[in-house]
Amino acid sequence: MSPHFGFSCGWDIVHACDYRCPYCFFIPSWTTHAEETNGRHLSCSKEDWLGFWDRCFDQLGAFRIELAGGEPFQHPDIFPLVREISRRHAIHIVTNLSIDARKISAEFDPARVSLSVSFHPSHARVEELLPKLRGLKRAGFELTTSIVAFPAHFGGLARWIAAIKGEGARCYLNPFQGRFAGRDYPRSYTQEESSFLRANTFSESIDIRMRRERPRGRLCAAGWRYFRIWPDGTIHRCCATTELGLKPLGHIRDRVVPVLPDASPCPADRCFAPNELAMLIDA
Repeated sequence: MSPHFGFSCGWDIVHACDYRCPYCFFIPSWTTHAEETNGRHLSCSKEDWLGFWDRCFDQLGAFRIELAGGEPFQHPDIFPLVREISRRHAIHIVTNLSIDARKISAEFDPARVSLSVSFHPSHARVEELLPKLRGLKRAGFELTTSIVAFPAHFGGLARWIAAIKGEGARCYLNPFQGRFAGRDYPRSYTQEESSFLRANTFSESIDIRMRRERPRGRLCAAGWRYFRIWPDGTIHRCCATTELGLKPLGHIRDRVVPVLPDASPCPADRCFAPNELAMLIDA
């Protein structure tokens, strides 16, 4: 499927989190570079961010912003930033919902802000999550949920998905990316596990997310109609370019929003972010 050619962004507003999930790719940084990782967001002020998003609107129009982390609600200015930025842009917050969900209902406009709630059974109980989902649904928020298909959690996935869907929220599985019990995932899922995961995940480019295909060389709108921002304000084409150590497109303090003039080939052998995979352009 070709992407919708509006402008969108993946904004990692903070690289701090109140959880330490065993499958999180930030764990090595939090273990060995905790101060640098947790402090990236301190280099940009609230005024820096508000000025940037005003320039984005003036130069390119309204964005759909996927706001993630870390855990976004760990950022000290999250509430005033979302309130102000969502006046001109649509914001989709990816959160573990460890905070009091009633504050979200009180602070944000459900017509401008939606939520993707990640359930982490290593740190929360589904019985604690369900009332929060119920309250947000009643308040009018559009909700999706996701669970990482961590091998150690596979026995509970069907029950958790059913419980969440019972609250009227969609629930998707994300393939685990990493090593568990000496095996590389997602390649090491059994046939039964793989079939269950495929039946309960996003349909976009599932073979790339399962590491059965590579995106390298495919034409992609990332960097042109989409970019990813780190907490320190650097703007990158996508997750893959930061992983590969490629040069950023620019910074949020640049007077001209730095986007490429057209789509270009993907430089990476893997991509696992659904919002970035949606940027691939079918030949």
